[in-house]
Amino acid sequence: MSEFFSRPVVCNTGPIIALSRASLGHLLPKLFPRVLVTETIRAELTAKDAGDSSEIEKTLMGLEVVDTGKSDALLTTELDSGEASVIHTACVLGVTGVLIDERRARRIASEVYGLEVRGTCALLLKAKRSDLLGDIRPHLSKMIENGYFIGPRLMEECLRLAGE
Repeated sequence: MSEFFSRPVVCNTGPIIALSRASLGHLLPKLFPRVLVTETIRAELTAKDAGDSSEIEKTLMGLEVVDTGKSDALLTTELDSGEASVIHTACVLGVTGVLIDERRARRIASEVYGLEVRGTCALLLKAKRSDLLGDIRPHLSKMIENGYFIGPRLMEECLRLAGE
């Protein structure tokens, strides 16, 4: 897992929202040399004036916004515009890693495009192993309390891997 974190990544909305809802957006630039966000993702994240808007804005300040043009038609047929833009941007820029939580997009990114995919739980595990966080249970709980969905099996597995 550590080699993944030594390279640039392109990030989808999910991990940004989840981390922001737990006031952990500052971890992204600490975990990666570069975190890229597409213009489409930035627009999706800032389109609504939600309760977590200020945290999302803080998170975005530590990330690099890029625009690589319109996504492949296959991608936009199969995925939403944000997920499609993440995969498209990774392929155009030669970035091999993406941060995506949504299952279908993860599968397409890895199986069709050969990208390495990680999600929010992997970020928390890496942060804990890098001594950037203590226990991750309270952060997962805060994400869920603030409306981010994490399935019970994923939560259980994440806590097991964290030794909690």
